[in-house]
Amino acid sequence: MKPEPLALDIEAARGASALFDRAIFILATPETGAERLLRALGSLPGVAAAPVPTHLFSQGIGRLLDHWRLDPGPAALSGLADAQDFLLAVRLLADAPLAALAEAQGAEWAVEYSPGHPAHAEEIAGLYPDARLVHVVRDGRQVAARLCSPVYKRAPRYAARLWIDDQRAVSDLEHDHLFVVRIEDLLAEPEGLLEELVKALGIEVSSVAAAAEALGRLGDLPDVRPGRAGAIVDTVAYDLLARFDYPEGGIGASSRAAAWAEMLAASTAGVAGRLATETGPRAVGRARSWIAERRGGDG
Repeated sequence: MKPEPLALDIEAARGASALFDRAIFILATPETGAERLLRALGSLPGVAAAPVPTHLFSQGIGRLLDHWRLDPGPAALSGLADAQDFLLAVRLLADAPLAALAEAQGAEWAVEYSPGHPAHAEEIAGLYPDARLVHVVRDGRQVAARLCSPVYKRAPRYAARLWIDDQRAVSDLEHDHLFVVRIEDLLAEPEGLLEELVKALGIEVSSVAAAAEALGRLGDLPDVRPGRAGAIVDTVAYDLLARFDYPEGGIGASSRAAAWAEMLAASTAGVAGRLATETGPRAVGRARSWIAERRGGDG
């Protein structure tokens, strides 16, 4: 059973945190292009951007919170301290590197992006009820295809699953300051959308023109063939693609057939359990539809 989410009292954070109301976490799957937004925000006056991923939650804070939630008994962390006292101490620990970054640059705001943080979105939201969370989205078929490159060495089903899991984790959040940005839209209209985002975040700057110009000079993110990984996303997570206004299509028949072959083979080996539960009867319907289309075409 999933443990209850931990939520720091916002008033406790207000009185103790050096970054209260001044932290920005960018949540995005690798190969989304979130680094571009990080650099754009970091170029604004009063904003310090972490030069490298902090991995605060994926390699540190997350483990502390796991021990608190999962270790029962009086000798465990949960038996040694009050929940709010513990959460505030963890918050101040998480604040430390970001507050030091902001102080070193004389900035009010600190923004960071770590690729593994979408999996810890609930923990970030619970520990930072006052922070700004920016969910950067890119077409999952493109992201999954790129995650199969030699750099990542992911099998297509695992590349697809990472994008799917990340989007569901962030989309399910309940947070007062959660913003969603499609990277394709930001790159197509950098000044207008960056200005809207900066205003929504509460960052006070006279102009975003220079940051937007630098963002625009980078151009569009290069597309690759969706391949098998993209076909898995298109099949399993078409509801997510629709939620973020990505159109259907663009998947070749051979890629779709290979995707189904991989998913079926993986499920018989017990590997694709989570993909199977995500797919459900809707994807079965899509499989039947695709098979019917193929038979019709063959006839």
